[in-house]
Amino acid sequence: MKTKIVSSVLSPAADLKQRILKRSRELFFKYGYSRLSLDELAEDLGISKATIYRYFPDKESLLRAVMEESREWVLSQLQVIVRDNRLPVRARLTAYLEFISRFMSAISRDFIRDLRQKLPDLWQEMDSFRRQQVFPLVSEVILEGIKKGEIKSDLDGRLFLEMFWYLVQEFMNPDWIISHDYSPSELLQSIIDIVFYGIFVEEKSGKMSAYKPSRKVRKK
Repeated sequence: MKTKIVSSVLSPAADLKQRILKRSRELFFKYGYSRLSLDELAEDLGISKATIYRYFPDKESLLRAVMEESREWVLSQLQVIVRDNRLPVRARLTAYLEFISRFMSAISRDFIRDLRQKLPDLWQEMDSFRRQQVFPLVSEVILEGIKKGEIKSDLDGRLFLEMFWYLVQEFMNPDWIISHDYSPSELLQSIIDIVFYGIFVEEKSGKMSAYKPSRKVRKK
C-alpha cells in the first residue's frame, strides 16, 4: 500500500485564509470590533469583500475564528515556555509573564470594551480560557519552583496564585479599564511588578529594609 504524502506547504486557499485571519486579528485588536468594517479589511488586504465572504459569512464569524486561533496559538506558546525543563523556574516564569505582557500590548481598550458589550458570550469564553488553560500553566511553574527550592518554601502557592488571579480578574475588567487611563498591557505589567517584585526599595545588600514579624506556631 502506498503511503500518502501530505505537503506541509499551505494551499493558496488556505494561505489566503491565514492572511485574512492574521490581518483581522491585528486590526480588530487595534481598532476594536465596531470600528473595523469588512470593506476596510478587504481594502487593506487588497482583496474583494466577496473573497472574505468565501471563508467567513459575516464579521462576527470572522472575529470568532480569530479568537479561536488566538487561543490555540497562545496556549501552544505558553506550553513550550512552561515545559522547557532546560530553563530554571525563574527564567520560565519571566518568559511566561513577558509573553503575556507582549500579547496584551497588542490589545486596545476599544477591543476589550466591544468584546464585553457586544459579544458577552465570547468574552466569557476568553475568561474561561484564562482560568481553565492559561492560569494553570503559571501554577505549574510556581508549584514546581516551591518543590525544587527555587521559590520560598514557606510561600502558600495556592493562596499566592489565587491572589494574583483575583487582581488580574478585578483590574482587567473592561469597565475598570475604560474608566481609567491604562492600557491592558500597562495594567498587567503593573500587577506583575507589584505581586512578583514587591513595593519596597531594596538595600544595597539586596535585602528588604522592612520589619519581618516572627511566625507564631499555632497550638493544636
